[in-house]
Amino acid sequence: MSAVATLGRVLVVDDDQAFRFAIRKALRRVRFEVLEAASGEEALPFLTGGDPPEAALLDLRMKGMDGLEVLRRRGGTATRIVVLTGHGTVQAAVEAMQLGAFSFLEKPVDAEMLEPLLKEAVAETRRVKAAGGDEHPPLVGVSQAMQAVRKFITTVGPSDETALVFGETGTGKEVVARHLHVASSRAKRPFVALNAASVPRELFESELFGHVRGAFTGATADRPGLFREADGGTLFIDELGELPLDLQAKLLRALETRRVRPVGGNKEVAVDARILAATNRDLWSQVEAGNFREDLYFRLQVFPVVLPPLRERKDDILPLAEHLLGRLGKSSLVLDEGARRALEAYAWPGNVRELLNVLRRAALFAEGDVIGGDLLRKMIAGSIFGHAGATSARPGAGAPPTLPTSASLAEVERLHIERVLADKRGNVTHAAAALGIDRRTLQRKMRGYGMEGG
Repeated sequence: MSAVATLGRVLVVDDDQAFRFAIRKALRRVRFEVLEAASGEEALPFLTGGDPPEAALLDLRMKGMDGLEVLRRRGGTATRIVVLTGHGTVQAAVEAMQLGAFSFLEKPVDAEMLEPLLKEAVAETRRVKAAGGDEHPPLVGVSQAMQAVRKFITTVGPSDETALVFGETGTGKEVVARHLHVASSRAKRPFVALNAASVPRELFESELFGHVRGAFTGATADRPGLFREADGGTLFIDELGELPLDLQAKLLRALETRRVRPVGGNKEVAVDARILAATNRDLWSQVEAGNFREDLYFRLQVFPVVLPPLRERKDDILPLAEHLLGRLGKSSLVLDEGARRALEAYAWPGNVRELLNVLRRAALFAEGDVIGGDLLRKMIAGSIFGHAGATSARPGAGAPPTLPTSASLAEVERLHIERVLADKRGNVTHAAAALGIDRRTLQRKMRGYGMEGG
């Protein structure tokens, strides 16, 4: 079957051969390309390899590695995963959603529901990739600051030392961390990322070091933890300043001894993971205030690098804008002189991520092949990163235009999420409550749309 003629590639993971046969037949009938795996162990290479499928159907109950463990170990793949659960295992499906599953279906599978759900999953995967959700996005910029960052990566990347990336929200700290990983001898091993701000305090230790079955309520199976998942590769800890003090001591010990002890375990396990970290805080002020350990600060800051905000590297704004339009699949769009002046005049408090969101909205509302200055100023005025109360003072400020009737459901949802976040001053917890969904679901949607905080 020609890949061009398909609706997308779907991986079916189930230890029931008859079920796989039936699903394969049904999906091929509606022009999906189907891959198969009879176990979790067989599924992981498909999900973590260089060309992962766009969607997957994953059974939760399998011999050996179950579906939940596959979700934990799938790494940074963009593949949207629909989990399949039998009667009486809905609680497991809820846990799967918390681990980032796209959706779930209860067996027996309703074929009429399966096709549109997989189409939606494939579409979101493609949207994430188009928005730059790839594993190794490029470093774009011609400024002296970006040249210095590239030199830092070339010099420090091949070493095995820790590095600490400082920078405001949205400057691209994780992008730099990924480039450091790719420049190292660990490039073919896992790159595992943790956003410390998104982990509930009580789950921090388990998330980093793993746990054994029965260690606490809900610990129904052993979990390796991110240190062990990154074994041989790189563990990137973003929002480092959010780590609680008691965990800072355990992180320092793990760095010094290269060993971790799972929660509830009685044995330490050797690990070999390079640690990279990032923060948008002034960590030394945190040290002086007693909120961050001085010894951990100096242990992590072996090689520090600062990513300057976009307002301090004006030379990079236009090259970045053109690159981001290409990532959005809108490289045919042209910024007129007014739009280019508007881009360079704005302070970009949300940095590159704000620029991406503004361009995404401008591309949606643009008429023809030109993005004009008036339209771009309206998109900037509607940015969720705009200073409260300042939008009316900017030229061309005002509410973003009404969505065109041709807008997709995803575009409507994205804009609604942005507006609710703006109303809640960027507070994800409050926005999730206003939207009637839990925080993790909102963060998943925000990641899918390339929005800050997701």
